Amino acid sequence: MISTLHGQTTLYCNINTDIRIAKETGYQAIELHTDKLLRYLDAGYSAENLRASLQTHGIFPACIDILGAVERIKPDERQCLMDEARRLCEVAVTIGCPTIQLNAFCGLAQRPWEEIIKLTAANIADIADLGQTCGIQFQVEGAAWTPIHSLSQCLQLIEAVDRENVGLVIDFWHMWASRETTLEELAQLNKHLIPRSCMN
Repeated sequence: MISTLHGQTTLYCNINTDIRIAKETGYQAIELHTDKLLRYLDAGYSAENLRASLQTHGIFPACIDILGAVERIKPDERQCLMDEARRLCEVAVTIGCPTIQLNAFCGLAQRPWEEIIKLTAANIADIADLGQTCGIQFQVEGAAWTPIHSLSQCLQLIEAVDRENVGLVIDFWHMWASRETTLEELAQLNKHLIPRSCMN
């Protein structure tokens, strides 16, 4: 198990400052906040620059967090989603990051449950297939305020996705806040559903 700094805890820092803070405060790894990562790249820096910074500080990039709103289904929005997924996969490969986190939000909230699962799973499966070609795995998080939030719902989604490179990340706050997951359910969870880089 490794100690990992989450980029959201230093929200207004840039990504190089996050890496330096992680090093100076004794962390071994970092979850790269996607907004910061994209600002870094859009400012003209490259994934190779980021890899060099991580290596200089001896910080492992455990995860890119997050690719959000993975339930997007309008054609132009879905294309944008897949473009984002492809870009993040390319960066992950370059910097040696094994995992990208996926979150579904509330875009399908008014639809029947079966449709929410089916449409969200279809998108995640396509993203997973992109990652599979370059060795990237994905962790799905159920956020408390979204339709897919409890452990049982997340497991149903994972089963519908049916991809070996898609697992779960367990955020205990979200599980507590949703009030639908018991400690017994968590204790019985198959640990192999959690990507190794998430065990921090």
